Amino acid sequence: MIRPIRAAACDFLSATPAMYFYPDQPWLATAHLGNLVTQLCRGGHRAAHPLATTLPPELAPSLPGEEDNVKEEVDKELAAVASAELIHTSSLLGAEGAEDDTFLLPVSLSKSTSVLERPRIRPQQKSHLTEEVLEKLRDIVNKGNPLTRYTGFVQVGRGGFGTVYKAIDPATGEVVALKKMPLRKRSGKELIINEIQIMKENRHPNIVNYIDSYLVDEDLWLVMEYVDGGTLTSILVQILMEERMIAAISRECLKALDFLHSKKIIHRDVKSDNILLGMDGSVKLTDFGLCAQLTLDRSTRCTMLGSPYWVAPEILKRKDYDTQVDIWALGIVAIEMLEGEPPYFKESPLQAQRLIAQNKYPPLKMPSKMSFLFHAFLHSCLDTNPRIRWTARELLEHPFLQTAMSLSVLSQVIRVARKLCEGTEAASSEKNQE
Repeated sequence: MIRPIRAAACDFLSATPAMYFYPDQPWLATAHLGNLVTQLCRGGHRAAHPLATTLPPELAPSLPGEEDNVKEEVDKELAAVASAELIHTSSLLGAEGAEDDTFLLPVSLSKSTSVLERPRIRPQQKSHLTEEVLEKLRDIVNKGNPLTRYTGFVQVGRGGFGTVYKAIDPATGEVVALKKMPLRKRSGKELIINEIQIMKENRHPNIVNYIDSYLVDEDLWLVMEYVDGGTLTSILVQILMEERMIAAISRECLKALDFLHSKKIIHRDVKSDNILLGMDGSVKLTDFGLCAQLTLDRSTRCTMLGSPYWVAPEILKRKDYDTQVDIWALGIVAIEMLEGEPPYFKESPLQAQRLIAQNKYPPLKMPSKMSFLFHAFLHSCLDTNPRIRWTARELLEHPFLQTAMSLSVLSQVIRVARKLCEGTEAASSEKNQE
């Protein structure tokens, strides 16, 4: 029912001047009406203000005094937490499992009768690699040692979860990627078991697929297919992308998310660091270290977990959430591709989280330079109400994706970014020598 109505609305929009609806801000026409159609079809249109979740914050009205009261209460809560020196400063918000002896970011931004709840604080406790976890891993992984199985190790990346190497499988000549993860340094060890099981059972052209795994002492090695173009982040630090390329990459990411969500899997860490590009034009989602499998008995999650600048507001407000948090994160990645960084990136992680939870729509640097369709796509991803936010399957039919250029040019983009990076490194080296 939603699709034919939306299609009719898109035809109507294409035949009707946007100035008719918004004489001062014509770019808002497509965004507002597109979301309005979806809201009405799903029965989720709110009786408050119809534009409350479709307009940028500077244009979206709020109830008198509401914003000031919320900000004052949030500031009080954050000040109390900061003074207690309990703020977790990792790149992640927390660790899975409220029942476990793990840590959570001690910031609760949810409202109850207009008053913020007290922060839910769980102190971080020393994590032990239990024999039970090791036994579960031994049942899953391959026996042996990857250092003797593969050759030509070259380090290609390093992150909070471990080190990534490129190596060669002598038996086939295939180039593979190996991620070495020291388990003793990680909390939430059960997440690793979950990651391996999900990767083994789910394969897709837009996902970095699992090949093998090994347990050597207390180090877990994941062997995956190698993607030779690097991360999307490595491109964005050098060049910004035009809308047609953004549409192409977003489409491929949505294919991966549609597949995962159809399997009731939440990725929970969609960001440019976890999107790999291939010289053959491939786009693949990687790093399932924070993923969660939903079930009939547990159809939502509530743990504050993810990366601060890409996290959905419902996670920060300590509400139950589902696969729609990945759609919010993808919308932030789309902004990141256009502007070079996610919204609030110049703010501290804690301040960024407060702004995400408080504001109705992320700020854009140059909204007037963006096309109507791109605005509509962003608003479809970034509605603060996850029930109104479009699903991955719905977004795959979004008119913005029809503007996508061929991914055959992606290799050229990667080469240009690499040359710029080499030039920057050379200039920096010369300056240091002086």
